[in-house]
Amino acid sequence: MRKMLIPSGSKCIDSLLGGGVETGTVTQIYGHGGTGKTTLCLMLAKNAAEQFKVAYIDTEGLSGERVRQIFGDEKLFSNVFVYEVFSFRQQGVAIKEAEKLCRSEKVKLVIVDCFTSLYRSELEDEKKQIKIKRELTSQLTFLLGLARKYDVAVVITNQMYTDVASGTDRPLGGPSLEHLSKVIIALERSDELRKATLIKHRWMKEGKSCFYRITERGIEP
Repeated sequence: MRKMLIPSGSKCIDSLLGGGVETGTVTQIYGHGGTGKTTLCLMLAKNAAEQFKVAYIDTEGLSGERVRQIFGDEKLFSNVFVYEVFSFRQQGVAIKEAEKLCRSEKVKLVIVDCFTSLYRSELEDEKKQIKIKRELTSQLTFLLGLARKYDVAVVITNQMYTDVASGTDRPLGGPSLEHLSKVIIALERSDELRKATLIKHRWMKEGKSCFYRITERGIEP
């Protein structure tokens, strides 16, 4: 059974996704800084907030000005529950809190932006690395369960690192994040423009790309 789709409002992104992010699953958006990950999350939040509630777990500090640019109508933003988190442990608590909202409110979209930034800072302690990696997988497993149980769309953003062995840039979190994310979009800089590529999807053709600009209004086209 095909689930509900929440559009981003970007022709480029929605064409790759077959109309928008799907409820009942986890969509991962990865890319370097400045590729529009947060802008895309805010656009999705705005479209979902027109009919439903949104849980937005913010680990990097949302710009009030950017929220105003994307939402326009600040009344609409009152349908977005924002959790500001400052540690990886707090992120886990906020994810559990999001489930309570899914039970009590008409939530259709849960966003974690960025899912790996606080995890990354914890990795500096080598003794804790295995435990921290397990906790990251556990958080995403919980989010996937939440998506299925309440038929909500879960969107996570992910950062990049340089793989020393191959010299290539890869998303953080390794195979477990890749496996648990049922839809994956890669965002990258491409000269003046930005480029989105569909890496993984359950029913759309993978490997397709399109180009976009980041503007005051969001991601265009």
